[in-house]
Amino acid sequence: MKVLLIHPKFSYRGKDLFPLGLGYLAGIAEGHNISVIDENITPFDITKIKNDLDIIGISSTTPSFSRAMEIVKEIKEFRSDLIIVMGGTHVTFSHEEALKGGVDIIVTGEGEYSFLEILEGKEIDKIKGLVYMNKNKIIKTLNRELIHDLDSVPFPAWNYFPINKYGIMSLITSRGCPYSCAYCSAAKFWKNQVRYRSPENVIDELNLISDLGFKLIRFMDSTFTLEKKHCLKICELIKEERLDLKWSCETRADAIDKDILKSFVKSGCNLICIGIDTGSQQILDGINRRIRASTIANAFDKIRKYGISTRAYVTFGFPGEQEKSVVETLNFLKKVNPDQILLSLATAYPGNKFWGENFVEIHPDWVSKFQGHGLGGKLYLANSLSRKDYIKLADFMWNEVRRISKGKSQVIN
Repeated sequence: MKVLLIHPKFSYRGKDLFPLGLGYLAGIAEGHNISVIDENITPFDITKIKNDLDIIGISSTTPSFSRAMEIVKEIKEFRSDLIIVMGGTHVTFSHEEALKGGVDIIVTGEGEYSFLEILEGKEIDKIKGLVYMNKNKIIKTLNRELIHDLDSVPFPAWNYFPINKYGIMSLITSRGCPYSCAYCSAAKFWKNQVRYRSPENVIDELNLISDLGFKLIRFMDSTFTLEKKHCLKICELIKEERLDLKWSCETRADAIDKDILKSFVKSGCNLICIGIDTGSQQILDGINRRIRASTIANAFDKIRKYGISTRAYVTFGFPGEQEKSVVETLNFLKKVNPDQILLSLATAYPGNKFWGENFVEIHPDWVSKFQGHGLGGKLYLANSLSRKDYIKLADFMWNEVRRISKGKSQVIN
C-alpha cells in the first residue's frame, strides 16, 4: 500500500513544530510505502501526487481544519478515486463537514491501530473507531478501546520527516487527562483515562532523539507531573544516561513540589508552562479548574527559587468575564511575574463545554495578534459581554499583557 501522510499548516508561533501524531502514524505503518508532507516545512503541491498512490492520511485539529479541507478538495479534483482518511481531535467530535467535503473515512480518538487496519485491507465495517458515509448515511463503527500498553506503540518514524528542519523535538510520556476543564476536550478524547509509558521506554526514545542531534525537548503530556514517581524516575534516568538535553513541559500548579523541582533542575528542565487562565477565583471555579488562585501563585514562587523559567497561559473571555475579572487577572500576572505570557481567547472546540454556545465573529487579522487559542476556531462569547465590550476588553488586556511583558523574552519554545 502506497501512503501519503499530510500535516496541514496553521498559524502557530511556537518552535515545537514536530507533528507528533503523524509521526506515530508513520511509525505504526512502516511496513508500507510511506511518504510525509509537513506543511509547516514543505507546502503541499498537488502536481506531486503520484498516480500509484493508494491512500492519503490527513491530521486535523480545529485550527488546521479549514486548510485540511482545502487539501481534500484539491486531491478529489485531481483524483476522485483516491481514498482520504482524516483523524484528529476536530473530526473525532465533528464528522459531518469533513465527510460531506470529500473525506472518505474518519478515524476517531486514538488512531494508530484503526489506521493500520485500514492499510491492511480489513473490511471497513469491521474496523473499530471509524466514521464513514454509505449511501448518504453516516455510519459509525464500534468504539476502539484505548491502548493500555503504550510501550507497544512504535516510536515516531522520524526518518520520513525533514528532521533537520525542527529545532525542538516533542514527545509524550503519557496519554490522557483526568480533569474536565470547560475549555478543553482532552479528557473526553482520552475517555477520562491516563496511561503511562514506562520510564525506560521514554529514555530509549530520548537516546534516539539525542542521537539525531536534538538538544531541546518538549514533553507534550497534558500534565507531566501528574504521577510524581513516574516523572521523578524519568528525570533520574535522564541524569544517569548523561543526556545533554534541555527540556520543557506543561503541568498544573498543584502538581509541583520541592522534590520535583530539584529533580527538574538536575535533569535539564529550563521551562515550565502553567495554566493560570484567569486571576478570578469565581471564573476558575466556573470553568471547573479545581484549583485555587493562591495555589497557582505559590507554584510560581516555588519555581522561581529553583531558577527555572516559567510561561503562563492566560485566556480572555471565559464565562462571567467582565472588566473586574480582567483587572484581577492583570494584577495576578503582575504578582506572579512569569517570564513569558501566552494570551488566548476562549475558543469553542468540538468536544469542549463551549461548543454550541454563543459565538462572536471578528476578523482573523484581529484574532491573530493573540498568541494562543482563537485563530481557526469559534470565539466563545460569554453572556456577561456584548460584542462591543468583548473587543474593547480583549484589546485592553492584550495591550496590558504587552506592557507587563515588556523587556521579557517572548520566544515561544
